Parts: sequence; C-alpha cells; structure tokens
Amino acid sequence: MITTRESINYQFSLIFGYSSPKDIIVGNVLGPGKLTSVRVNELSQEVIRFLRMYNAILRDYTGSELFYAEFELFNFDEKDARINIYPKSMLLIPGNYKDCESLLLALKPDTGYLDTHKSKESIDDISKLFFEVEEFTDHPELDREGKIRLLESFAERFSKKLYGELIEDKWNKKLIGINISLPTDEDMLKTYGSIKNDVEFFWNKNPFELNFFNPEYEKFQSPFDDQMAIEHLKYLISVPSANFLVENTLKLGTNLMKLANTGTIDESQDRILFYLIKKIREEVGAYQENCSIEWITSYFEDFFNRMEKKLNKFLEVSNEFLASGEKGDSTHLLKKFDNFIEKKNDQGNYNYRDLFELASFSINQSIRKDEDLIAIELNSAVNYFAEIFKNNFNLMRKSLPRFLYRRELIFLVNILISNLNEKFDKEQKPVKALGQNLISKFKSVLLNKIEFNSITLIKDYLFDLNLLIKEFKKIVIETLSSFIKEVKLSISDLVAFAEVQMESNSGLIKKHLNNFEKFSNELRFLINYILRYSTINRFLKEENDIEISDPVTFANKFYRFLEKRMGGIDLIWKSYVLEWIKDYAKRFFKIEEKRDWSLNETYTDFVEYIEKRETFEQNEKQFLVFLDTYIVKVLDETEKNLLLDFSKKFEFCIDIKLEFPKYVQKKIETEVNLLKLNQNKVLPITLLNISEEDTLYKYINENELKYFSKLIPRPKSIILKHTLTNEEKELFKSTLFHLVNFKYWHTKSKFEISDNFKEVYREWIKEL
Repeated sequence: MITTRESINYQFSLIFGYSSPKDIIVGNVLGPGKLTSVRVNELSQEVIRFLRMYNAILRDYTGSELFYAEFELFNFDEKDARINIYPKSMLLIPGNYKDCESLLLALKPDTGYLDTHKSKESIDDISKLFFEVEEFTDHPELDREGKIRLLESFAERFSKKLYGELIEDKWNKKLIGINISLPTDEDMLKTYGSIKNDVEFFWNKNPFELNFFNPEYEKFQSPFDDQMAIEHLKYLISVPSANFLVENTLKLGTNLMKLANTGTIDESQDRILFYLIKKIREEVGAYQENCSIEWITSYFEDFFNRMEKKLNKFLEVSNEFLASGEKGDSTHLLKKFDNFIEKKNDQGNYNYRDLFELASFSINQSIRKDEDLIAIELNSAVNYFAEIFKNNFNLMRKSLPRFLYRRELIFLVNILISNLNEKFDKEQKPVKALGQNLISKFKSVLLNKIEFNSITLIKDYLFDLNLLIKEFKKIVIETLSSFIKEVKLSISDLVAFAEVQMESNSGLIKKHLNNFEKFSNELRFLINYILRYSTINRFLKEENDIEISDPVTFANKFYRFLEKRMGGIDLIWKSYVLEWIKDYAKRFFKIEEKRDWSLNETYTDFVEYIEKRETFEQNEKQFLVFLDTYIVKVLDETEKNLLLDFSKKFEFCIDIKLEFPKYVQKKIETEVNLLKLNQNKVLPITLLNISEEDTLYKYINENELKYFSKLIPRPKSIILKHTLTNEEKELFKSTLFHLVNFKYWHTKSKFEISDNFKEVYREWIKEL
C-alpha cells in the first residue's frame, strides 16, 4: 500500500457477478485494486462457479441452498494487524429471480450488525432488474457480443448501487427504535446440536487453509415434543452432514478469499514487478561464476540504484511532455507521448521504451479514455506510476531476505529428508517402506512450520547462515516431538506396509490389497451418503411414521430403500456397510422385554449406532477381525493362503505401530545433529527460485501485492434456505431456515446447528 487512505478504502471491496439463463456471465469489481475488464469477468465467473458447486453439495446433504454466509477475517500476524488496516468480515449473498442468478462477495470493516434479509432482498431486486434487461436484449439486431457489452454496463451500474448501500450502512440492523423480528433472529431459533473441533492451519498451501479435526458432537435434548419432534427429523441436518457442510464451507471461504485477494492487485504494479525481476534474471543469468547470498543481496541494491536513476531520467523527460500543452483524448495523447519518448531515446544515453510501455498501461488504467485532455492532466497518473514503481523496490528489499531464508530452510529440509531416505534404503524392505512413509509425512509438517516462520519473520531480518542452521535444528526438534505424539498410521498405511513384507507372490492377491487400501475412505464416504438429507431424510418422508417407529422395521425398510439407491454406486465396500443395517436390526431379536419406540428414539439410536460402528470399524485391530471373516469367504486356495500370510503381516504391523515412530524419531534426531551446511557458493540465477513454480516473483506477488494475504476467513455464520416441494410448502407458514453459528478460542472451535422449524411449521395441518 502507498497511502493510509488506500488502506482504509480496502476495508470495503466488492465482487458482483451475474449469470444469465443464456449462459452469459458478467460482473464487476469495486475497490482500490485496478484490474482489466477481462480479469474482472474471470473473477465473477469463478465466484459463481464456486457458489454453484457449494449449492450442489448443500442440496444433497442438507436439502437447502445458501441464503447468506459471513466469514470473520482473522489476521494471524499480530504485529501486522496492529499496524495496518484490514476489513474484518467477508460476506457472500446470492440472489435470484426466475432463471437469473446474481451474487455479491463483499468485504467490510465490521462483523455482525447486518440485516441479512434486507441485503438478500437487494440482491434479489438486482436479479429482477437484470431479468428485465435480458428481455430487452432479446432482439434480432443485437448479437451475442452486443448483449454481453450491454449486460457488462448494467453490471457496473448495479454493482455501484449495491456498493453504495453497503458503505452507507443501508443493510445494517436498527439498534434503536422499533425492530421487526426476523426469521433468523436468535429468539426465533431452536438449537438441537453442536460440534467442537480442534483447529489447524496449513501454511504451505496457497492460499492458507483452515482445517477442523477431532470432532466431538454434543446433542441437546430435543426442543420439540411428540409429533413435532418426529416431523422435525425429516428436515434436520445430521451430524455427518453438518461436518461435511462445515468442511466444504472452509474450502469455500478459502477459495473466495483467494478471489477477493486477486481483486486487490494493481495490474500496473504487477507488470512492473515482473519487469524488474525479469531484468535482474537477465543480468545475473549472464554471471557464470558461483556467488554467495551476500553477493546477491548487494547486487539487488546496486540494481535498484541504477534503475532508480533511469526512472528519474524518464520522469524528467515525461515532465517535458506534460508541459508541452498537447491536447486530445487519451489515445491521441499517449501516441504523442510515445513519439516524444522515441525522439529522446535517440538523443540520450537511456532507452525509455520499456518504461514508457509500463507507464502507458498504468496511465490507461487511471484516466477516462473518452475525454479530451491537456497533457498536464496526465501528471497525477505519471506520478502514481512513479510511486508504484518505487514501491516495488521496497517490496523487493523486504521480500528478498524472507525468500532467501525460506529457500535455505527448504534446501535444508530436502538435504535432511534425502539423507534419511538413504539411511532407510539400507534397512530391510518393510522397515524401509514404513520409515519412508513417516518421513514423507514429517516433511509436510516441517514445510508447514517453515512457511509460517518465513511469513512472520522480523522486518529487518539480516541473513546469517550459521544462525539459520541453528534455527533449523531447533525447528526440527520442536516439530518432531509433536509429530511423533500425533502421527497416526491409517489402515491403508498398514496395508501397504504389510504388502511390502510379503514375497513377490503378493501380485496374485493385488486386487484384494487394492480393495483393502480403499476400505477406510469408502466407509467414511458411505456413512456420509447414508445419513445425508437426500437419503435418510427422503426415506423418513416416504414412509409411514408409525410403521417405521420400531427399530427392526425401520432397519429392514431402510435396507431395502438403500439397496435400490446404491445399486449404481461403484464402490467396493457398499454391501459391507449395508450389512451394518441388518446387524442393527439383529440387536433387537433377542430382547425379551419389548418396549414401544417412537420414531424419534429409533432414528437417534440408529444414527448413533451407525456412527459408532464406523469408528469401530476404522480401528486397525477390528480390521484384523474383519480380515478373518473376509478370508473365510475366499474360494481360491492359493489366494486364501496368501491372504492368511498377509493377515499375519498386518498383525505384526499393528504390534510395531507404537514403537516404530519412536525408532524413526531417533533416526531423525541423529541425522539432524550430524547435519552441516557448508557455505557453498552457487550460480546467482539459482537463488531467485526454489523450483520452477516457486519463484521470487510469485512469492512477492502472493505475499505483498495481494493485500489480504495474511487474512484467513473463518466461518462466522451460515444461513441456509430449505428447498421445499410444492406439497411441503403447504405445511409451512413461511420459509424454513437452518443456521450454523461458529465460535473460536485458541486452537479450538465450536459450531451450533439451529433452525426456525418450531416457528414456521403448521403442526395442526399434519394432524388433520
């Protein structure tokens, strides 16, 4: 950022998108970032694409579509948060009218206070206006390109209207005076469940990702009585579906933040950065002698000094043109400017062609092209170009030590991992396989820690190789301790390890081993499938409440229902999971005292059984029991004998599961203590990148040019609007909403699930 004013402006940013029934997508971006119209439309299309994918998931797992989403923007860098000004929340509000879709992605300086229904009405109104514009464009003399240009102009106009309503607080709730109760207000909702999670961050992902794990479900006593409790079952969100919803909401937030962050880029500044680094690469690429890191740092300063002199000379020449009194529109003036610069190229020691092309692009973004101007009126645009040019010098000075710090640490990680792999190459085949598996996982954890350290590095960091290797060893030891405590070997890991221990004949049972590796993931997917809205809720709606209130009848009918629905699913373990439903029914065959069950009790008991069964089956010792049952059913004697051998190998893997990570820990500790980094000199060009994709240019672009790089979107409130059939609408007085509200503390999170079912359901109609 160049000024505090621009930082303040960044608190309000907006991406608006509109999708036509005729498959035309247009949009607009409002905020301090300067993007070309092509990039703006790309961003609009991306936002709409993410929303459609998200809604497709919601329809399957919750029977709803997104009504409103708010994310709080968490800055993980406390020092940066105290110095710079950032928005505090990100909103996603979709709108629709008939087949027209529109949406708003907005960033604002506070959280809460928004009347979600008022903002949604505004977006819906815009969709209606677009529908009217669409009808007007349905004209034979207007081709597709003409329609797109017309819709783009209206997208710009409508987005400014929404932007005005946002910054003028037109959508805020009234804090004083008479307030009308909204369907999603707290006093209109009943909470029926909450889930606590541990929270972790993936710093080595781009953009940074937030992840919830180790969920703990807390079920509340049903807020409904008798028949209403049963009716509520047909519309509630199950625990697996809630977890899946939140998992995809985290992904949605990450993707939307990436798009919003792209909207902060000044394409002129980006072009200048690319130009500067390209020039440096051309210059240092000519050096064929090895150099030190200190040399490249010194070279950068020399380059900046030379480039600044050239820039100042260019500005002197530019000022001469600005004072010339030339008149005309922007195209005419820039052509005159170009000719003027060309003459100066012939007269002086500098060639300004490259700087003029950069300046011309920047000027075109800063002025209106259809106005007649005097040359002096380009003065502010030229000054702005000069400022962002010099600002790139500062960004490169700031980023180079961080990039080199990161580069050397990643280089050390690669050396350490390579040395460890060499050591395990000399081990017996099974130890080698499992050891290298754990080392690969440790590498990911280590890179994650290094990324965080490089981002939060002190501002005036001075590169020192001796201190760096000490810090690296400290990072490894600290990370290793927590890694060994938390590392988990999955069933698929143990299957792969057991396979390696077998002789070459394992190829004869390869199809079985491949199926075993899919076991854990398929079980998890199938449980989510069974308990999602489009499966179990649909079953509840189709069956008679009284008939399926008994657990045995419930299980038998649900089994037949799933058999039909899962017939087309190409998964190995679907039949195995279906057997769990039969097992659930068998639990009640030997019970001497029969009791009357309500459907609410049966449903709760069944869901708890299925969830506990899935957790139980994911245990490696239980998998060993499963193997015994599986092997008995194999008819081929050769395969059966090989599978028995595999089962013994798998049991051995379980026995060493706890001790083996400690063995790997000692190996890593020994290797890191032996690690030495000689201050070897390298070709200077190699210091400007870590890999083909990981370059100095990309590093600065992601972490400096994108203003929101240090902000992580954490879901705050998700409102879903239930999709009711025409028949179901008769049962409700108004719209059924589901809410998921989030809270965070330290490395923990909790989200609560609630709805307004009690307020909107017409219980008396069901009784008729």
